[in-house]
Amino acid sequence: MSVLEMVLATTVVLLTAALGGCLLALRRSRAQVVRLEATQQRTAPRSPKALRVAGRAARVVAQSAAHVREHGVTSLVTSSIEDLTRWAAESRAAIAEVTAPDGTVTVLFSDIEGSTELNVRLGDRAWVGLLAEHDKLARAVIARRRGRVVKSQGDGFMVVFRHPADALRAGWEIHRGLASARGRLRSTPISVRIGVHRGVVVARDGDFFGRNVALAARVAAQAGGGETLVSDELREALLDSTEFVFSEPREATLKGFAGPQTLWLVDEVVDDHEEDARSRRPRLSRPRRG
Repeated sequence: MSVLEMVLATTVVLLTAALGGCLLALRRSRAQVVRLEATQQRTAPRSPKALRVAGRAARVVAQSAAHVREHGVTSLVTSSIEDLTRWAAESRAAIAEVTAPDGTVTVLFSDIEGSTELNVRLGDRAWVGLLAEHDKLARAVIARRRGRVVKSQGDGFMVVFRHPADALRAGWEIHRGLASARGRLRSTPISVRIGVHRGVVVARDGDFFGRNVALAARVAAQAGGGETLVSDELREALLDSTEFVFSEPREATLKGFAGPQTLWLVDEVVDDHEEDARSRRPRLSRPRRG
């Protein structure tokens, strides 16, 4: 389902819900007023509580009736439509910033392997310090590779990129940076698991959603410490690049997705300047996949 179809479907649902809610509120308020009037006729004088309830009910009826009389029923849901329209515009703008020419977004998930055990062993104070060093290194790499951090999940990140190559370079550099780090990261070495996938996504309030986001997270869960795993779709997007070397494929069953998925381990990433030199060499024809 496209973003436009989702917006239209959501609009219909909100319109129906808002109208139904308004009518239900009117019916409840009228019924409450009738009950209070009947109570008033049976008991006098009225209690302060009954007076307050009657006043609230009367105000709801009067305000709803006046609104409908002055602006019509459709005005009751105008704000919802405006919110949806604004959300759709924000969604398009947010996605456009990180969308490749083919309409896809590359999503990267990372987390620290064995984070809970490390936290228990180190204690909270030392663990927080270690996380800070990890975050500093990762964020610097992500910024250099033009990634956008969507959220930090305590011991990892969700990041979106316009180009798949930038995501894989970022993952490779994070692994190398952690392996050669100084300070806390040297005295307490850590390794991260990284998963990358690409596809069409939905954005809202600075976050990204959809099947392809979930798949990227599932791919990351299959990785081991120090590994970057990518989906078959992402590898297909980089088959013409000589910068990335992939190992033999892995077959995995991912929770929530039907059938086995083919995943690829990033075995090597050639430095940018080496890639420029290699791109000028004669390229051998790539064998066709059977």
